[in-house]
Amino acid sequence: MQSLFEKLAAKPQRSIIFLSLLLLLAGNWILPLTDRDETRFAEASREMLERGDAVVPWFNGSWRFDKPILIYWCQAASYTFLGVNDFAARLPSVLFTTATALLLVRWGRKRMDIRTGFLAGAIFVTALHVAIIGRVATADMAMVFFYTLAAWSGWELTRPENPARKTWWAIFYVTLALGFLAKGPVAWLPLVGMILGRLLRKKSFRLPLGETILGVILTGALAACWGIPALQQTNGEFFKVGMGEHVFRRSTGVIDGHGLSGALGFIALMPLYFITFFVSFFPWSTRVPSAMKTWWAQRERDDLGWFLLAQALLVFVVFSCVRTKLPHYTMPAFPLIALWLARQISSGQKNFQWIGKRVFAMTIFTLVLMLGAAAALRPFLLTENLWHELAPHLQANTRVGCFGYTEPSLVWKFRRLTTNYLVLGSVEQAKDFLTNSAPCILVLPTKNLASLSDTNGLQFSAHGLDLVKFKNWDLTAIVR
Repeated sequence: MQSLFEKLAAKPQRSIIFLSLLLLLAGNWILPLTDRDETRFAEASREMLERGDAVVPWFNGSWRFDKPILIYWCQAASYTFLGVNDFAARLPSVLFTTATALLLVRWGRKRMDIRTGFLAGAIFVTALHVAIIGRVATADMAMVFFYTLAAWSGWELTRPENPARKTWWAIFYVTLALGFLAKGPVAWLPLVGMILGRLLRKKSFRLPLGETILGVILTGALAACWGIPALQQTNGEFFKVGMGEHVFRRSTGVIDGHGLSGALGFIALMPLYFITFFVSFFPWSTRVPSAMKTWWAQRERDDLGWFLLAQALLVFVVFSCVRTKLPHYTMPAFPLIALWLARQISSGQKNFQWIGKRVFAMTIFTLVLMLGAAAALRPFLLTENLWHELAPHLQANTRVGCFGYTEPSLVWKFRRLTTNYLVLGSVEQAKDFLTNSAPCILVLPTKNLASLSDTNGLQFSAHGLDLVKFKNWDLTAIVR
């Protein structure tokens, strides 16, 4: 009698779609947007619709240059169909993650068999960090999808015997452009991996110089269709800040404390991602060392395995050299490692059962976490509690000023109902804000209330946890 996991493997595409959506949609309507980046992306996409500006993102009335445009387009489209809400903001990431898992199913089935493709998709979508980041309203999973598609199309493009090389050539270079629009130049690393393949395994990789140059021109031209209007509209600031601040400075310096300063700090954190991998890719990371030991003996005969690991290793090496460190930076490597691992352990009933047990265990763990823990946590979130107190008193023309507590989640909440931009600043600036005529709302830490000479108006208190700083706050709001 077939087990449930074997029945799922027999219909890999349907099963992976069901598994991915089950894992990644669960709880998205319960847990509000709390991460700084989530709320910034979500609000910028909302303001895109409000302004009718599909070229340059804005956040709280100011340009936002952190990432290129594609994720904002996707979130704005989601709002158009589902309304402006937390669930709609996260939906594009869920769909990109699911699409990435489907790519692995198709790639695995094309080059190996149905079972390998299914296992690759299941391993990827149930990895711990994917189950978390795969639902977050940021640009990461869009970039992971295009990185995976670029790696697959790049592999097919370099096959000397492939009769559809022209089709794969077009897919590859268009994908590089879309990947750039998702999260910048890191999406071009698959081309570097292909060049390495050509240099190190000449007989196994075909990469003619002429068509490569033509492809790079195509990629640049497609990216320029958005890039040139964005540069014109911002007088070059998008490149100056987007590339200078968020690419070059992030590569050479430590931003927001995500790393260690100095030469010794840089050296000390070089192996960080090779350590965090065992947590991020859990539970599958536990099998990587033994699978690597087995594969190593046959590495010279396995071009695809070599290619997958080379592309994944390239991600780890590049981001190990970047000074600013965050665990999710290496996620573009995870789909490739998932496919490589599935190829190593897909044979044999014991391996299949081992994978099946862990897929079900991770599914249950994720559902409990997102449906149970998220529901239990929500009443303790500071911005949520503040919003519930103040929403009934908010009018379209209300001016809102938040001082001392300035998380972007405040903008995401309050800007839905007020046409004014929020004033975010230090406690010292609170006195000047009270000179505004009614209606207005001032928010500041309760401990600083005594610093105000004028506290007339309705007063409301809110207590809760700021997840970003993992700190409890007591806030007081004055409503006039």
